[in-house]
Amino acid sequence: MRVRTAWLLLAAVNVLWAAAFMGYVQRSTTPVVRGGEILRKSDQANTSLKSASPPAVNVTNPAPTGTAAKTNLGASQPMANATFAPAGRQFGWLDVTNDVYKDYLTRLRATGCPEKQVRNIVLSDVNELMDKRRLEHAVRADTQWWKAEMYFGAFAIQNVMGSANFDQERRDLLDRLLGAGWEETIKLPPPLASVVPLTGQVLGALPADTWNSVQEVCGRAMDRSQDLNARMMAGQPIAPIETAKLREFTRSELVKILTPEQMEEFLLRYSNNSTRMRQEWRGMDLTPEEFRKVFRALDPIEHRLQLEYGGPEALSQKQRDQFEAQRDRAIREALSPERYQQFQLTKDPLYKQAQMTALQYGMNGKAIQPIYELQKSIEVRRVQITQNAALTPEQKTQALQSVAIEHQQSLQKMMGEPTYRQ
Repeated sequence: MRVRTAWLLLAAVNVLWAAAFMGYVQRSTTPVVRGGEILRKSDQANTSLKSASPPAVNVTNPAPTGTAAKTNLGASQPMANATFAPAGRQFGWLDVTNDVYKDYLTRLRATGCPEKQVRNIVLSDVNELMDKRRLEHAVRADTQWWKAEMYFGAFAIQNVMGSANFDQERRDLLDRLLGAGWEETIKLPPPLASVVPLTGQVLGALPADTWNSVQEVCGRAMDRSQDLNARMMAGQPIAPIETAKLREFTRSELVKILTPEQMEEFLLRYSNNSTRMRQEWRGMDLTPEEFRKVFRALDPIEHRLQLEYGGPEALSQKQRDQFEAQRDRAIREALSPERYQQFQLTKDPLYKQAQMTALQYGMNGKAIQPIYELQKSIEVRRVQITQNAALTPEQKTQALQSVAIEHQQSLQKMMGEPTYRQ
């Protein structure tokens, strides 16, 4: 009896070992896809050794693995006709414009990859390619936003980001890779007009849906601004605090969409406070980092004042003195001592006049300091003439006219110098 039981147990173990061996053989002959290659699992050990060297193309969206072969053409035909990529060759967004990418999709389908998954892979790769190109364009199109003479404002600029062109290129690629009819299963968001040019390394890297959301917010903000202007043109008085609250509403919408870093980049370019700062600091020739530091220091102070009072003009003299002292401390902490001393010059009425003169004559910030020096010397001569008791009134008038003519001639000469042109 014991012998019989032992023989039965031995037979059962042999059957289990045979079943496991047959399962292993069957799995080893099933083709799989890895990074665009059609491989057999029995080849994976050798392939992993070969792919230890750097691949020709980085992996962005690897194809699903372990998919069983299902095709009306039969499993053997695609395997016989396929042109295999070198070991370690993997596909992603860098390849979508190349013919080899279409072969990659053919092999995916041949190994039984569902068509829905193929479409998702293609859409992901194409979208990533468009995002990369959009970022490159945004960096190239960026301007010197910290300079008053380079500021372009938050106006509608046709195709600044090339949104329509990128959208058409995306559609052309999908047509080429997926064939006609892909729009029945893939819904792309409609391209939006570029209300603000979201340029630079940070704003240019916004995902497409975030980019569209920002444009929508800015479009609504522009509509509100136009309504406000229409009311002003109709003679309706608009309180400064009302415009400040409209700007705050736009900020609150953008905060829900953008990260703190993205929000700062947006405010540096398009906020009311950055616009005012560019004009106030004309001639200082701030670096981008200096502008950023000063803006970080001043924007919270000025934004709060605008929401509560509308502007400094609504303050009492005591409140205004306190506000100016707080503002001055913030600037002193943001700048180096040398740059802060230079900033102090901008408070001189003659310096402000030089700023206005440069703007009036179409000269850049480099002209402000020479104009300031010229006006100081002219002012000294005017005082000397008016206080000269030896001159008759007629002689004073004639002398003052000569100084004015000399002043105008000096300005005309400066206008002709390329260094001072816009």
